[in-house]
Amino acid sequence: MTSWTVAPDHRSLLADGRRRFLLADTVWAAFTSPTDAEWLDHLELRKRQGFNALLISVLPIVHDRSEAERTPFAVSPAGVDFDGGDPDYWSHAVWVLEQAQARGFTPVLVLLWNNFVPGTWGSRLTPDHVLTEEQTVDYVRHAVRTFAPFSPVFAISGDDDLNDDTALERYSLAASVVREEAPDALITWHDTPTARMPASIADGALIDVHGLQSGHNEAWDTLPADLTRYYRGLGVERPIVNLEPCYEGLGRFAGRERHRRDDVRRASWTGVVAGASAGLGYGAHGVWSWHRRGATFTAEDVHGTPFPFSVAAGFEGALDAAFVRRVVEEEDLFGLVEDPDLLVAEPSGAVAGRVGDAVVVYAPEPFALTLRVDAAVTVTAYDLDHGRRDAVRTTPVEGGLRIEQPEFLGDALYIVRPAG
Repeated sequence: MTSWTVAPDHRSLLADGRRRFLLADTVWAAFTSPTDAEWLDHLELRKRQGFNALLISVLPIVHDRSEAERTPFAVSPAGVDFDGGDPDYWSHAVWVLEQAQARGFTPVLVLLWNNFVPGTWGSRLTPDHVLTEEQTVDYVRHAVRTFAPFSPVFAISGDDDLNDDTALERYSLAASVVREEAPDALITWHDTPTARMPASIADGALIDVHGLQSGHNEAWDTLPADLTRYYRGLGVERPIVNLEPCYEGLGRFAGRERHRRDDVRRASWTGVVAGASAGLGYGAHGVWSWHRRGATFTAEDVHGTPFPFSVAAGFEGALDAAFVRRVVEEEDLFGLVEDPDLLVAEPSGAVAGRVGDAVVVYAPEPFALTLRVDAAVTVTAYDLDHGRRDAVRTTPVEGGLRIEQPEFLGDALYIVRPAG
């Protein structure tokens, strides 16, 4: 059983006392939808690929899902009835996590998707699913007691704007219950791309790790850095994980385009180099909702029809995400902090950061870059499209170093260290 804690630098995470990158596959519907055989096959696939965590919603996501087989509650005119759902829901969820734990996965469990919390945009879509304060406390206490043996990371909120006082009070109450029931568990929150967690919570005692969502909208490529800058600028230093960069295969722009692996890779690396270097979430459109061929999907007009989960599980972006983990761990890039002054102005969207005596640059396009660094350095280059090291050519220039245009047509990562 892996136990995750915050490292002394407050920018990275420790797994059983060693710095590790938390790489989470997004399977929100794991408790509601896969058959036992499907779940075991999926765990084996993601284990081989290099994932070590799983993003799961404890309660079904009401407004945004594919058809599901299980639910822990029923809804009546009187509201949510936790005695009216599948009687085997909780024991089956325990089995799901037992199988995941046996293969080395840490669950990241969202306790309250926003539909279940008053004052949220989700509660306005599904008002019959909002829990009372008493129901919230009882449910959260039960969920934490049930799942604490798996040493999960608990995510308090799910896809919330974090801008309503009533909702924030309810989430804070839930987080207090988690602190009471599982004082050693890490706590994060999952928010929307437009959310900015208030400093009173972000700098308080009810969060350990900032879990961002740079998301799938028009700013999918710039939000990973913008959000990281916001959270890095708060009073209390915490590890940052981009829990939800754009999902591979997800539709966007009113059905005109879908996010491909290049987009996912760009959003992932932009966030990591900007300072979200403690971990990463990866999502494939069809896996997160466990979609089956021909099934209904409630948000088709927003995201497009998902691919069958078995197809989406094979998208190559999963390997790109695993390569992020591999490079961060092998090159010891934990604790990166953005330093925009390193880059001479250029238009491609490159981002640069520092960690220790190393400078790290992510270049989304294959152009030459000029860095304000000492020319007496060694430079390692990665061709990220192919997941491998590549040759790099550099030229000393006045005030710095020019990294010449690479000879591959894709994005690159450069790691610059002092010579010798």
